[in-house]
Amino acid sequence: MLAEIESHPDVMRWNIEPYKGDMTEMYRAFKEAIEKLQVEKDKIFLVGIFEGMVVGFVGVRSKDEGLNRIGEVGISVHPNHWGRGFGTSLLKAAVEKAKAEGFAKLELETIASNKAM
Repeated sequence: MLAEIESHPDVMRWNIEPYKGDMTEMYRAFKEAIEKLQVEKDKIFLVGIFEGMVVGFVGVRSKDEGLNRIGEVGISVHPNHWGRGFGTSLLKAAVEKAKAEGFAKLELETIASNKAM
């Protein structure tokens, strides 16, 4: 479901660098990234589930090692669930997890025309 969210046309229009590969490759990339999370300590990945379905996800990856760890945030919510607070909930959970993991600062980039859904 992660690949379906990320490749949805309404989600892709908000991505700064939209993925242009095929779905098989995207599934493989997500699977590989999730498997690596078990050993990589500088990343956070949370999935939002509603009524048994994945509705979105948020990730934080470290841009800087050391005392002033900076985390880069990425978030996606399926358009069928926009405007229902799932993105806000995911982001709040990621901020709390990042604080607990010792991140000093978080950064998120978006395009200027992006707005809350």
